[in-house]
Amino acid sequence: MHSLPSAYLAGPDVFFPNAKAIGEAKKSLLLAHGILGHFPLDNEVTEISDRHALAHEIFLQNVALLDRSDIVLANIVSFRGPSLDPGTAWEIGYAYARGIPVICYGSSGTYLDRCREAGIEGQKPKHDWDGLLIEDFDEIDNLMISRCATRIVEGFEEASVAARKVLSSRF
Repeated sequence: MHSLPSAYLAGPDVFFPNAKAIGEAKKSLLLAHGILGHFPLDNEVTEISDRHALAHEIFLQNVALLDRSDIVLANIVSFRGPSLDPGTAWEIGYAYARGIPVICYGSSGTYLDRCREAGIEGQKPKHDWDGLLIEDFDEIDNLMISRCATRIVEGFEEASVAARKVLSSRF
């Protein structure tokens, strides 16, 4: 029996009040495309009173989910600023280093545009208020993120379709 390919669902969705419902909905949509979804909150983390030990356990279990995945679908929506969630950025880089394809979705415009909209650009164009250069390569986010992506699409449905296409060439 051939098992389904699987996708790790990276993104800040885990921080939302309805995180589990978001994860279940995304996994259900993926399953309709023949892909098994892994959402970080699927992990069963035992209650550990030491917050550092708990953080380490969550880290290890998320890395294990990444290692079991054939592709990563990364929600790169702006999160607490003009760029993506830093944990998602790490997961994208980890997947890229492991040769796992990454489909990014959820953001629009360029990084420079979002910095401008957030009021980060100072008096000198393409520089912040401290005079530091704001990256401008006409990319969706920092080039180290966008260059890791196998594909960048608009939304999760499109990411699911793109994942099926990428995986069909591997399975």
